[in-house]
Parts: sequence; structure tokens; C-alpha cells
Amino acid sequence: MVNIRSVAVADNDEGVYVSAQITMPGAEGEAWIQLPPETETDSEGAADAFFIIGLILAIGSDGVLEMDDAVSRRLIYNSQAAQDILRTWYPKQLVAARLDVPQRPEDKTPRLDRTVSCFTGGVDSFDTLIRNESDIDALVYMHGFDIPLSRTDVREPTSAHLREVASFTGKQLIEGSTNIRRFLNRAGKWPTLTHGAALSSIGHLLSGQFGRQMIPASHTYSDTFAWGSHPLLDHLWSSNRLSIVHDGAGSTRVDKTKRVAKYPAAKEHLRVCWQNTGKYNCGVCDKCVRTMVALSLSGDLPEFKTFDSEISTDAIRNLKISGMNSLSFVQENLDFAREQGATEIEAALNALVADFEARRKTKNASGSVAALERKIAPLERRLARVETNMKATKTRAVAAEKSVKSLQKLLPIRTWTKISNARYGK
Repeated sequence: MVNIRSVAVADNDEGVYVSAQITMPGAEGEAWIQLPPETETDSEGAADAFFIIGLILAIGSDGVLEMDDAVSRRLIYNSQAAQDILRTWYPKQLVAARLDVPQRPEDKTPRLDRTVSCFTGGVDSFDTLIRNESDIDALVYMHGFDIPLSRTDVREPTSAHLREVASFTGKQLIEGSTNIRRFLNRAGKWPTLTHGAALSSIGHLLSGQFGRQMIPASHTYSDTFAWGSHPLLDHLWSSNRLSIVHDGAGSTRVDKTKRVAKYPAAKEHLRVCWQNTGKYNCGVCDKCVRTMVALSLSGDLPEFKTFDSEISTDAIRNLKISGMNSLSFVQENLDFAREQGATEIEAALNALVADFEARRKTKNASGSVAALERKIAPLERRLARVETNMKATKTRAVAAEKSVKSLQKLLPIRTWTKISNARYGK
């Protein structure tokens, strides 16, 4: 059972501190979110935020969520569809949740006139900012999501870049920190399951100031594979106070990169790296290389101060395609390379895709053989039992035949017939 209690909002020296006590299978402790001063957070927003976190924990563990605090009626209703989607994607990993959670009879009036957008400094979040710049009032970033809280060496330069982007665009920056990923990691993987729910929970904490939250899309509408933030899923985390918008799924990552390449703030502050090596962008991980390829093909890479000015073909050959997520981005770059007539890059990317497809076919074939073997195994066991029984029956028949022959040798058959007639009164 997942139990969430003592949801609280309090002021401290750093600003606004939101917390709750979480008890769940295998873990117990305080989950917290630190927000900057003057953040308008209230108990309703905090309850909704922790409900989303609790639901993910429940479907990822034993399927029971208990809360004392009342939650948005619309959010509770939407949560059934949200967990249906997630359980359809991960039927072996997740279970249906039973909710013991009170509903609020009504919510406070939403602030429909203000919008906050999730912002990491990456291609997706810059693209959302560029296309919706006149509508977005604030940018929100949480330390403890993609950068661990312990990595202060990465946090400090990241914070500096975020502040400069906010200053350049004239947007409010809401920069906070949290430990909720420590709990969510027990329910499933961050990219494929939990990160969209985590981002939505922060939106609910800000629902005293904003009526809309934008979550930049990772993929397009044509990419139908499971992902933690998804056009089918994100809007279902909305309440009557907060509307959540999955933004940007109409564009490929290459199309977004082309737009971002012309934006002055992105040239100074683009950050895509997840390796946390101590550098703002490491320049060698898959995300860095894929982004540098797209910028190189568009002719804009030398203008980006957070990357090297060139990308080598060897670096492209060393890219790893680990699944459908990375395959989609490599395929987009491959299409762009063909369009640009960049034959060396095209050849390197094409080899990566071909190698992945070959490995997938081998894996699928191995899986098919394994599945067939699993079906055959019980049949073989049943056949072995039948053969064993037949051998036993044959052995008994042979023994009986030997006994009859032995008896026939002792007395003639007519004598046995007379004995039998006399015994049974014939």
C-alpha cells in the first residue's frame, strides 16, 4: 500500500517548502519540493501534486493508494484513463490502483490568463518557448529531475544559463529542487514511465499562479511507442484548476532544431546532455552527437557556443541505438542528411540503422524460437509421461503372459477348466 499523509506547505529560508510523508513497499520517508520565494502554492495544489506521484507509485507497486487530503474530482476521474494507458503499455510491470482518496466538492477558480512552461534548455523546451513566446509567462526547472541533487558542480552552471535565458526572454524563472524522483524510481524508469507525471505534479504546485502548464513533446504524433510524457497521457493529469498541454508533437526533432538554430538565446545556452560529466554539454553522448549532427547539417553548429564547432564521422559511427526512442531521432537525422546531400553522414547513420534493424530481427527470431520452445516443452513432458505409462503397461502385460504360461505348464488346460467350473458352481 502507498500511503501519503501530512501534506504541508510552509515558508522557510529558501522560499516555499512543500512536503508529504510517503510510506510504500520498500521505502518510507519525506518527499519534498523546494520552490523559490513568493511562489503561490496552496494545500489544494499540493494535494493534487502528491496524488499524481502516489498514483504512479501505487500502479508500480501493490495497487493501493491512500490519502487523507482531498483531491480534484476531475483529476481523480482522469486518473483512471491515465493508468489504463500506462498499464496497456506495461502490462507485466504495472497493476490497477484502488484509490482510497477523498474528492474536493469544487476547486478554486483557475488562473486561465497565465501559462508556465517546463524548461531544461534543450531543443524541445526551446522550441516550445520560441513558438509560444507571447503566451508563456514563466519557465520552470526542477533540480533533482535530470540532474541529481548531489551534482552541485553541474547545477551551478545550469542555473546560470537558465537565468540568462529568462533575462533574455523577459520570462519569470521558477527554479526549484526536489527529491521525488527518489520515490518514483521505485515505480519504473524515468524516461519511459515517470517523468511526465513528475513534471505535471510541479505544475499543480504552481496552479495558484498559472492556469496552464506546457510540457514540451519529446516525439511526434507518428511515434506511437510508450513514453513517460505522451500526447495520449499528459492532458489527463489536468484538474479544474490546471490545464496541461503536451506541446510540439507536430514537429520532428530535426524541424525543432532548425528553428532553435536561428534563436539567439539557444546559440548561447542550448543544453541537451544527460551524462552530468561536469560539462554543460559533454559533446560525446548520444544526445549531444545527434544534436550536433542536426546543427551541422543545417550549417549552424559553429554558432553554438555550448558545443564544439565540428562533429566527426567517427563520433557518428559510435552512436548507440538502444531502442525505438533513439532510433526515431537517428532516422530523422538520416532523412535530413539525404535531403542535404551529406553522403558521409548519411552512410554512417544508415549503417547504424541497418545494424539496429538486423539486431532487432535476430532478437525477434530468437524470441519466436524461445516462445515456440516454451509451447513445445509441456507437450514433450506429456509425451514422455505417456511413453513411460506405455512401457509400464507393456511390462505388466509381459509379466502376466509369463505367469499364464507358467501355470499352463503345471496342469493341462482341461484340468484348469474343471477346477474353475467346480469353484464357480458350473
